[in-house]
Amino acid sequence: MKERVGVQDRAKAPPNKRARPASGAPTTDGRSRSLWFNAPMNDQDRRPQLTRERVVEEALAVIAHDGANALTMRRLATRLGVVPGALYNHVRNKQQLQDLLLDGVLAEVELDLDPSLAWTEQLKVLAHRLRQVLEDHPGVAGILKTRDPLGPHSLALAEAFLGPLQAAGFGDREAGLAFFLLLDYTIGFAVSSPATSVNEQRVRDHAIRSQLHQFFRSLPPDRFPALVALGEHVWVDNRDERFTAGLQVLADGLEHARNTPHRPAPKRRPTTTPRRRQPSQQTTDREIQGRGTR
Repeated sequence: MKERVGVQDRAKAPPNKRARPASGAPTTDGRSRSLWFNAPMNDQDRRPQLTRERVVEEALAVIAHDGANALTMRRLATRLGVVPGALYNHVRNKQQLQDLLLDGVLAEVELDLDPSLAWTEQLKVLAHRLRQVLEDHPGVAGILKTRDPLGPHSLALAEAFLGPLQAAGFGDREAGLAFFLLLDYTIGFAVSSPATSVNEQRVRDHAIRSQLHQFFRSLPPDRFPALVALGEHVWVDNRDERFTAGLQVLADGLEHARNTPHRPAPKRRPTTTPRRRQPSQQTTDREIQGRGTR
């Protein structure tokens, strides 16, 4: 009888008081599952912790997909699933974010060079490596053109370019000019002629390229003689060849400048104003004598 009463009492227990089994472990009420029997949380459902590295990684993804101009703190926060203010716990502002992602990308440039190579060859190897890294990250070259990052990997890249120039015997000023000529050319090539541009896609397609060449040959030769003759040799799939040719021209020019003795600018003759003629001592004495006899 006592056991039957106990069962009835448990059945009449208020709904907000959960009955417990003899072991003391909580039971389930059919609406919620016990913690001990819940399936482990799927990793895809778990939000990754927000870190500076993740912020930079997602910023690169935004740039690669939509271009450098699409990168805003609000858009990045939406992509990360956080409020914009959360980003400022990891970066001060958009400019610092740009510098961080630039330095991270430039860290991918291999800087070790074969010391047996000529200094011009070392510079060309570096330029090719830099271009490849920039093209692996679409949109980054455009930011690099407007920013001057001073992070550790950015400085290491500058050191790698300046070293061969210094060893070749360039003067301080000439080495600085040569460094920016090489850098501007490489970055500018990646900016102005990206592999994903409409023109590049057009010349890579054989059928479209053939139609384009036919168009040039059909132009009036009296108005466009050069395009009729050379158009099919200009609009071709030769992007790598163009970069290499331009780089060689730069290297040849630097070699020529290094071997050309520096000629100082001709000195200009000093411009002198005609000096007023001073009266001679004899004239002065006569004037004094004349005043004395008056």
